[in-house]
Amino acid sequence: MGKPFRGIFSIAYTPFDEGSNLLFDDLGRICDWVARSGAHGLVWPVMASEFTVIAYPERVRGMRLAVQAVAGRIPVVIGVHDVSKAGAVALAEEAAKAGADAVIAMPPWGTKMENRDLIEEYYRAIAEAAGVPVIIQNAGAPLGSALPGAYVVELCEKVPLVQYLKEEKPPQGHAVSEVINLGGPNLKGVFSGAACFWIIPEYRRGVCGNMPGSYIPDVDAQIWDLLEAGSEVEARRIHNAKLVLENSMRSMGYPQVAKEILRRRGIISFAAARHLNRLQMDKEDIAELEYGLSVVAPYLRAP
Repeated sequence: MGKPFRGIFSIAYTPFDEGSNLLFDDLGRICDWVARSGAHGLVWPVMASEFTVIAYPERVRGMRLAVQAVAGRIPVVIGVHDVSKAGAVALAEEAAKAGADAVIAMPPWGTKMENRDLIEEYYRAIAEAAGVPVIIQNAGAPLGSALPGAYVVELCEKVPLVQYLKEEKPPQGHAVSEVINLGGPNLKGVFSGAACFWIIPEYRRGVCGNMPGSYIPDVDAQIWDLLEAGSEVEARRIHNAKLVLENSMRSMGYPQVAKEILRRRGIISFAAARHLNRLQMDKEDIAELEYGLSVVAPYLRAP
């Protein structure tokens, strides 16, 4: 896909059953559903996808499934981060074979790379293995390395296929502006994160998109499309409704509550997460979640 990446690149959750088995049929349904939702791209697996507990063979099978399920309708971005350069390169090679449109990676999250030369070589090796645009995921602790904005721009200049950034280190808005203002001819765009919480001011700051979790990709896409059309007032009206749902989710287990929304929408079979406790919801939790869903219900589009 030759066009620059822009819009809502929705992150697919990884569906598990109560025995922690990865449900590949459900994963395929999520990816197909995101492609039908109005979202502008699909991402898997990253932090919202529980990538740290997915085995290498599962990641390879899942990336192939994601590309097949989307079938060229929107770009597919595959997460290839690993605890070592060798691991990330192996995943990048598999992403290329699967037909990914881009890859995304944060620096190794176990033993952190403290030397910038090592980080540069890490991204250079990923780019050479993947042969497609590379997106740097720049998160804060504990998993992320919180790379300085100037260094991100430098990486884009030194490694031509490193072209995009997902910036989510705090304060996210200022971090986004820092990189955008530094710019550079090889920086094609900056995505933000944090579930589109601040998408309206970040749009004004100049982001090329956002990468939220995929429980309401149809709502997120409408907000973005309205901003693109110059209808900020209408975008804010829908965004305010979204925030009611987001607020109702804050006191519940994550990502289980996001998966519960996907279960209720008929996309996956269970609201389970690997290595985490089962979602516990009492009657007040259920009432609050159902209220939040009722507020966004007028804006749900994807069947």
